[in-house]
Amino acid sequence: MTLPPKDAARRFYARLEEALRTGDVDVLDEVTALDAVDHQPDPGMKPGRAGIKEAFAGMCLAFSDVRFVVEDLVAEGDKVACRITTRATHRGPFLGFPATGRVVSYCVLDILRFSSEGQLLERWGLVEEGVLRQQLAGQ
Repeated sequence: MTLPPKDAARRFYARLEEALRTGDVDVLDEVTALDAVDHQPDPGMKPGRAGIKEAFAGMCLAFSDVRFVVEDLVAEGDKVACRITTRATHRGPFLGFPATGRVVSYCVLDILRFSSEGQLLERWGLVEEGVLRQQLAGQ
């Protein structure tokens, strides 16, 4: 099956949202290659699909009702540039902050490269971590 990159990106974010909503990070197996590379990994993150799943398992503990709003998708070849607004409720420890119960909203900019089957091969990304930290601190 050949999946256009924009469709692969939409499916990828939908599965991420599903994983965060249900806690079942195994749904990421469908959309992430076993040897996928995250070029901006979290500190100590394992390589490949295992590391990506572990990172999102940690987010499952920290946030509830996560929603990814796709603001922009621009595709060229097998890559998609994405601007995503993330909204969630902070329910557990994250970035050194104990649970606050606050609703947070921040932007993620990703460049994703997909296989023709629609699996994530590579990710380059930036998260508005400063904006997130300010919200978690109540500023």
